[in-house]
Amino acid sequence: MTVKGYARYLLVMAGLGGLIYGIDVGVIAAALPYIRNTSDYSSVQLGFIVGAVLWGSVISSLFAGSLSEWLGRKKIIIASAFCFFISIPVICVSGLFEGGNFLLLTVGRTLQGASAGLVGVVVPMYLAECLDSDSRGKGTGMFQLLLTIGLAFAAVIGLVVTGLVGDSDKIVKEKAIENNIVVYEQKVDEAGKPVFQDAKKKVPVYVLDEAGKPKPKLDKNGKQIADTDKVNFDMIKSWTTPEQRKGWATAWQTIFLCSAIPGLILFLGAFWLKESPRWLYKKGRKEDALASLAANNGEAKAKEILDEMIAADKAAEDEKAAIAKAAQGDSLFQRKYIYPFLLAVTILACNQTTGINSVLNYTVDIFKATGMEGVFANFSDLAIKLVNVFMTVVACAIVDRKGRKFLLKLGTSGIILGLCGVATTFLLITKGVVVASMTTGVVATVFFFMFIAFYAVGPGVCVWLALSELMPTRIRATGMSIAMIINQGVSATIATIFPAWKDAWGFPAVFYCLAGFTVIYFITAAFFLPETKGRTLEEIEQFFKSGKMPEKKQ
Repeated sequence: MTVKGYARYLLVMAGLGGLIYGIDVGVIAAALPYIRNTSDYSSVQLGFIVGAVLWGSVISSLFAGSLSEWLGRKKIIIASAFCFFISIPVICVSGLFEGGNFLLLTVGRTLQGASAGLVGVVVPMYLAECLDSDSRGKGTGMFQLLLTIGLAFAAVIGLVVTGLVGDSDKIVKEKAIENNIVVYEQKVDEAGKPVFQDAKKKVPVYVLDEAGKPKPKLDKNGKQIADTDKVNFDMIKSWTTPEQRKGWATAWQTIFLCSAIPGLILFLGAFWLKESPRWLYKKGRKEDALASLAANNGEAKAKEILDEMIAADKAAEDEKAAIAKAAQGDSLFQRKYIYPFLLAVTILACNQTTGINSVLNYTVDIFKATGMEGVFANFSDLAIKLVNVFMTVVACAIVDRKGRKFLLKLGTSGIILGLCGVATTFLLITKGVVVASMTTGVVATVFFFMFIAFYAVGPGVCVWLALSELMPTRIRATGMSIAMIINQGVSATIATIFPAWKDAWGFPAVFYCLAGFTVIYFITAAFFLPETKGRTLEEIEQFFKSGKMPEKKQ
């Protein structure tokens, strides 16, 4: 295989890791309504099912760095693809039980998450260690591009399945209204606040009709509104046929089964990847490291990179010997490592406090809350993921020209505006200024487009670069694992509590809060992050050691 041919193969295979990560995050959005209507899971259990992927990622991130140091990056990439592939049948089997099997579904989703955790740590690390400074941005951009395609792939499958099977939520709502399980109009006081019978505000006072019965609340078309919070699985079973519920179960199982294909391709294709040259060098296998570098850089460039690695290693050994008497060792907690480590951790934590995974996990439900119904919510779900793909292509094209710092500042600014727009739309609906309808759904979708577009241009691509570039070589594996654990921990927490958080605070406060977190992200990128565009990993490490970026080599 030629140098250019292998370089493309490396990018495609590593990019498939991003595809798997994207599917892990996005596949639940379209499947969730069908899972909810074919099981007796509570809202808390559904939250755990959604968050299980992210908690699984947290667990695997604990060991990803150590495993990749012990076994090598290539073997962990293969293991992650295998883990993803076997999770699919486990998930699908859970749907064969009447009312679902919570344990099996959670285990399967956790396995998916474990795969994502390994991929999220090892693939960016692998790319950073295999590619030169001029290609690293495009390489990591490919990972993010395939991640967004994974999200879109899951959305397309969901849209097709919904079109073929039908919207289960719509049918359940119609049956609820037929059985008089509806929302009633609540009394308000002179200040416009809802009136309750008790001090804890749990028993509302309803407006009564002429017959003295609670008056149903009507939508803008004069139709009653189903109170889906009071619907349980026993009711759904009495309203639907076994064949109908089986069709819904098959729908969500099909969504998961189709997503297994990329995992199988990566599992088979990763066997032909070269091992990371920097890992090989650390293991004393210099000839193998040179061969790995030459595979996608050419022999001349490979020798130059290897010389830089040798020089950096010698400098690190000299420094280690000089401080040995102080017993500081070469640990993560040396002063020169603290700044880049904390910076990477902050950026990764802030990346999740934008709410990106919560938005992508619950898009269909969120769009329905804005006034959209049925297949239109699935279309909007697909649309924002296609925007994500398109803007990621744009980001890949400019990341090595405009730089990481610029794109992070631009991206976080747009995210803040998009989240505030979504929050304001929900606020107007909540206050009764406007009625939830197709129009408000479209307005919210526009702001979601803004949110996802600016996320893709900035944090979407640059966060993986920050993770792989900021960490010094000697602590990269351990540091990336710790940072990734924090990243996935924040993500899992938000995704798991999102339904309860939304119920307690309401959509407006939730989205305003996420916008506030993103302000912290902007400040970090604007005032604390160095520009790493076109810099070798050794030059970046020298910056954190001396506080000054070395002059570029001509």
